Amino acid sequence: MNTEKTNKLIIISSPSGAGKTTLCKLLIKKMTNLTISISYTSRNKRLNEIDGKDYFFVSLSEFNKLIKKNFFIETAKNFNNYYGSPYKNIVNANKNKKYLLFDIDWKGARKIRKNYKRENIIDFFILPPSKTELKKRLIKRGRDNSKEIDLRLSYAINEMKHYNEYKYVLINENVKNTVNDIKKIIEYHNLIDENNILLNKKLKKIINIQ
Repeated sequence: MNTEKTNKLIIISSPSGAGKTTLCKLLIKKMTNLTISISYTSRNKRLNEIDGKDYFFVSLSEFNKLIKKNFFIETAKNFNNYYGSPYKNIVNANKNKKYLLFDIDWKGARKIRKNYKRENIIDFFILPPSKTELKKRLIKRGRDNSKEIDLRLSYAINEMKHYNEYKYVLINENVKNTVNDIKKIIEYHNLIDENNILLNKKLKKIINIQ
């Protein structure tokens, strides 16, 4: 297990179409102490995506070379494409005194929990209001054909069974409200950390005086 001191690791997971990527983008705009962990992927870049901003796009062979170099904290395979979070993102976040935000699935979240202290992780699982609404959102994106949508729904149903591995579970009925809820929870944990630091300083002073 990695015992290196880290700032908080914020994990947001959800099935495709439940809104985790939108939530992450809005959180970054709202919270100056957050920075996003940009993942590497072997999938092709979509028209509206920017290399180095949305993902680092690499070939499958390059991705496999990085795995052999122990470059990633976690990797996952989804819909025949590979995704991975690099260790360097945690190093850079600590250097800049930022919390690091992960937009990853339940498999990646589980791997991070195995490598970092639970007290340093605040993880959220985002659920859609219903399966019917999830299907509507997937269709509205216009990204997949009917066969691919059915596959994503099947995968989503399996993924939603892992919600109890997370510290917080939120139903994303309204994006603005969900973002505000996540922000409040992160700020709450930040306040607890600050209070603990102050308390430890006072305890040390009392003990030293006595």
